[in-house]
Amino acid sequence: MKIACIGWGSVVWKPGVLRCAGPWQAGGPSLPIEFARTSQDGRLTLVLLEGAPLVPTRFVELSYATAEQAQEALAGREGSGVESIGLWPGPEPKYAVGAVAIGAWGAATGFDAVVWTALRPKFRGVFGQAPRDVDDVLLYLRELDEETLARAREYVSYAPVEVRTPYRAAIEAEFGWLPAGSS
Repeated sequence: MKIACIGWGSVVWKPGVLRCAGPWQAGGPSLPIEFARTSQDGRLTLVLLEGAPLVPTRFVELSYATAEQAQEALAGREGSGVESIGLWPGPEPKYAVGAVAIGAWGAATGFDAVVWTALRPKFRGVFGQAPRDVDDVLLYLRELDEETLARAREYVSYAPVEVRTPYRAAIEAEFGWLPAGSS
């Protein structure tokens, strides 16, 4: 079975327990993604967000016998339940933003199955809430303690360079956090 994982954030540079059959590649579907979720450790992370501009994503082939095994592995990597992991073909996840585009991409590229992280936005501890605007994002980051700010910087800097979102542009301008490897 040929199974792909779509990625746009830390799963690309820290796949953890995922059994990748090769390197991450450009050419995943363009999806509405933005820095709209605060993680448990305070970082502001990339998630699918209704109405956000479309940005390119990456993909990797996974080494699992079944799509359900790949879905469970991604859930383990994300520290979430399988209900927060999209699986195509299959029922749409609870948070289905981007699911149709991912399914079309999977069908067009010849994969038998595709998995992706389908976590909702969560801002300042409120599930389903996204930052109101770029000022909300910058204020949040300015309020972080030094250690949390360092984790936030790492996440923004290591996010795939092609994931150019409006909030990322503002963060780079405000804090000087350029993509890793650039000078």
